[in-house]
Amino acid sequence: MHLFFRLITCKNIQHFPAGIYIVVIECAPSESSHIIFDTAGRGHVIDRLRLSGFSCARCNSSDLLCYNCSFCSPGTYSSRNGTCVECPAGGFYQDEMGETEFKNCGNGTYVSEKRHPGKRATDCWACPYGTLSNETAGYRACRCLHGFYRLDRFGPCSACPAYGINCKNDTAILAPNYFWNWTAEQTKVFYKGFVDNIDTLGSEYNKSFSTFTGSLPKPLKCPRSASCMGGIDSKCNVGYQKILCATCTSDHYLRFNTCLKCPRMTVAILSSLGVIAAFVVVFMMVLWGDSKATENSRTIADVIMSCFKIVIGFYQVVTGIFSALVRVQWPVALISIEKYINFFEGNIFQFAPLSCIHSRLRLDQFQKFSTVISVNASVVFLILLYLFLKYRYIKRKLDCSDSEKIQAMSTLKKSCYRNIFLFLLASYPITCNAIIRILPLPGLCVEICSTYDEKECKSFLRADYSIECFTPRHWLYGSIAAVFAFYPAKFPLVMLLLIYKFRDSSAGENISFGLRVFFENYKDKFWFWEIIEMYRKLILTSLIFFFGTDNLSQNGLTMFIVGTFGVAYTFLRPIKSTFEDRLQTFVLWVIFFDVCLGVMNTNCDVSASHKGNYSIAVNILFVLLNSSVLLVALGKGFLQVKFFWKKISSCLMQSFHFCCRGVVYLKRKLGSFLHSFMTQKTQFERQPLIQESN
Repeated sequence: MHLFFRLITCKNIQHFPAGIYIVVIECAPSESSHIIFDTAGRGHVIDRLRLSGFSCARCNSSDLLCYNCSFCSPGTYSSRNGTCVECPAGGFYQDEMGETEFKNCGNGTYVSEKRHPGKRATDCWACPYGTLSNETAGYRACRCLHGFYRLDRFGPCSACPAYGINCKNDTAILAPNYFWNWTAEQTKVFYKGFVDNIDTLGSEYNKSFSTFTGSLPKPLKCPRSASCMGGIDSKCNVGYQKILCATCTSDHYLRFNTCLKCPRMTVAILSSLGVIAAFVVVFMMVLWGDSKATENSRTIADVIMSCFKIVIGFYQVVTGIFSALVRVQWPVALISIEKYINFFEGNIFQFAPLSCIHSRLRLDQFQKFSTVISVNASVVFLILLYLFLKYRYIKRKLDCSDSEKIQAMSTLKKSCYRNIFLFLLASYPITCNAIIRILPLPGLCVEICSTYDEKECKSFLRADYSIECFTPRHWLYGSIAAVFAFYPAKFPLVMLLLIYKFRDSSAGENISFGLRVFFENYKDKFWFWEIIEMYRKLILTSLIFFFGTDNLSQNGLTMFIVGTFGVAYTFLRPIKSTFEDRLQTFVLWVIFFDVCLGVMNTNCDVSASHKGNYSIAVNILFVLLNSSVLLVALGKGFLQVKFFWKKISSCLMQSFHFCCRGVVYLKRKLGSFLHSFMTQKTQFERQPLIQESN
């Protein structure tokens, strides 16, 4: 085979195969040569040329044996397919001709995409801000420093935001317990491609995804503990959905800012019926105890109502505190006992998972408000209707005297008035909570901005993130709630005036009896104390909600109020019954313990996740103290029942002995009568015989 070289440079000629060559060598930096092959087998030589830094292609002439072979110029290198490839952007350059690979820039330097290919060492500039300077750049503008991220593969790195973002491997990913909302789905898809591409360290990265031209959404702290999983898609954990992952899915229900799995349908129905039955039993016990007096001349109804107020008031307050102080790492046992707390709080919407029975029974905050107001009005209406119908029935009875009718009507009124006041007192915190949470007041709506420039913003109701504020529906319910806004503040004042006027009045005897639920268990000089208790419950169950969850003053205010009421009660001792006084004192200091525990376990870092307190000692103490209130009350009730059972059994035994003595007496009388009768009968039968013998 004979090769005829018309022109060739003398770079890497040593790679030529052995043979006889007729060649004219021009040792100059020329980038072109023409090689004519006169026989087959030229492919082997071309391959060798390509391995020597040449790029070979057919000549433009009609000569099929003519190939144009040229050296790869600076900034390029030859590839196996016979082309010269530009040095990639990043830490690479080539300052010589006819090379088969590129050179590496010095540590901390790179060639940008705009300036590549690098043709000399001076084309390698210092890597941009926020990158490592002690290693080679690779296929990027040096790696980012720890805690930095970039949106351009060959651009500078930025410091990671103070919260909500995890920066790793040059990327910014949403942290757990945070939520962000992309303004466009395409933007999110492109960012996912950018993140996947920047993780590619080799030359196979996709240049189409080298730069993300959009902007990252603003990270938002999720209000529910462990509800947000983070990540680019900002996925919600199991049981959570929608904005901020703050709404429960259809198969979960909300308890203490946590979405719990719905129980089985049977359990949900039975729990709902159980709540209703329990409160019916309480009112029936009150009705039954009206005429049953204790050893202190108090009726059983009075004792039941007094203990009922203390126990239900305790659980209403602690439930409000547990729900409001969301940044507190409460003991994990709270989730285990929460349904019992909600049961004794008296909130059927929290205890009985109505939404688990059917999706139409899932109530948002507006529907809960409507339901609470309707239930209050309905219960009062039904009691008054019962009063009206029973009053007419008594009035029309013909077999009773006027004095008996008047007595029956008075007893009826007393019972109905007392039940109305008892119900309003028990439902007061729940009603106030439902009203206050939807009032059109500053701070009750949370503005959520998806971008840092705050152009994409919406407001949601803090009590229910499924409700958007400042919509026609929000204005409608807010206006209705504003009409009822007088209730939380003025209802206790109205009761105070009624108690002051009727507590010792004979003119309003029936009303006075009904109002006894407010003052009966207090000492005479503290007849007003129940009004103070109502305002205490109002503050601890509703008003602390005004303070944001990220505001530590919420904890301070709660602790101050709890401590102040605890100290005041301990010094004044307004309850006259020894047992009830001790129970109330114990209740106040258990609440103080709960708040102190919450303050000590408050996470000051807004970006941190809310983990429960797993201390075994703390959990055991927490459960014992919060459940002991109910256990003590039930124990007292058991002793009371035992006391009355002794009285009843004593009466029964006395009646039995009386009956036995009566039976013995009758037996003796009957025996004496029978003996006398038989004697007389014998004498009567003997008289004819005597007469005949005579």
